[in-house]
Amino acid sequence: MATIASIVGKSKDAAAYQEDFTAAREQFQAEWITPNGRVVCESQTAYALAIHFDLLPVAQRAIAGERLARLVCLNSFKIGTGFAGTPYICEALAQTGHSDVAYGMLLNQQCPSWLYPITMGATTTWERWDSMLPDGSINPGEMTSFNHYAFGAVATFLHERIAGLACIEPGWKKVRVEPVVGADLTWASASHLTPRGEVSISWKIVDDNTFKLDLIVPESVTAEVSIPDGTGKRNETVGCGKWSFETKYEKTHVWPVKPVSALPF
Repeated sequence: MATIASIVGKSKDAAAYQEDFTAAREQFQAEWITPNGRVVCESQTAYALAIHFDLLPVAQRAIAGERLARLVCLNSFKIGTGFAGTPYICEALAQTGHSDVAYGMLLNQQCPSWLYPITMGATTTWERWDSMLPDGSINPGEMTSFNHYAFGAVATFLHERIAGLACIEPGWKKVRVEPVVGADLTWASASHLTPRGEVSISWKIVDDNTFKLDLIVPESVTAEVSIPDGTGKRNETVGCGKWSFETKYEKTHVWPVKPVSALPF
């Protein structure tokens, strides 16, 4: 709201909303965050929301990310979030340097998971993770819709992190191109029809040591490109046109990531 008010020229409203946010953030930290960065309610959702919505002090953010990753590993990569946390858990893991754990969740086939319904023949997202039981019978409880998008919100992670295409300015005036390579995936692609034309990205790993990326940027759009280059990153900003990038690739992520049997603290 502070950002919106600022954009439309309501500077007093913007200042008031920013003041409200700062106060609420401080109150949240005082009530729910320990000095060591642990959230009092130790759930996947609590950590995912605290990380994604920037509710943690900078010094505690890494600790919270480590704790979230441990909770996911402790649960053998099964999803422990509901409608509120599902859109943000993989992103929170990626933001805190645990994209390998995010891939572990994404590719897990045990219920509850995104791939469990697919192993059961699903072509839509279900209202509950187990709307259909492993024996093929329908869950006898309530809320068993077989076309219910909420848990499918992980699609944002697919195109923003795996394919690497994200909008970073309103109207897609500026995009971020930053694939997060993980698991055994060797290619991904995504496209979006923006108000200025279609922007598309396609990347692949060739011969285990070469990263190639093709990018199409429409007119009046700027792309900030960040791609793997050995153990580091190659960063470049480009404008309208067709672009091809080729860099040295070196695997730096851990795969397969292993579950844990206990929390360290």
